[in-house]
Amino acid sequence: MPTDPLLKIEQMVRDLHDHAGKRAEPVLRRYPLLFAFLLVFSAAAILHGFDLWADQVPFFHEYPVALIVPGVIALMLTGTLYKSLKKMD
Repeated sequence: MPTDPLLKIEQMVRDLHDHAGKRAEPVLRRYPLLFAFLLVFSAAAILHGFDLWADQVPFFHEYPVALIVPGVIALMLTGTLYKSLKKMD
């Protein structure tokens, strides 16, 4: 029976995450405020950049629902996927 390529990819990513976590953990413990600031700054920069981009698209000015509806649908699908994966465990 052939192995599932998605399972292989997930295992590779998990191994990479574990390996990187072992190396990064001492640094994260040593400078927690610095990394918290970098995380918040990065998230804010991404959101602000998307906001600036969306402001330049005339379609989104005329139909803001075109951004809201896909966002709500994506959140609902993410929640459904999370629940279904949780049931599989």
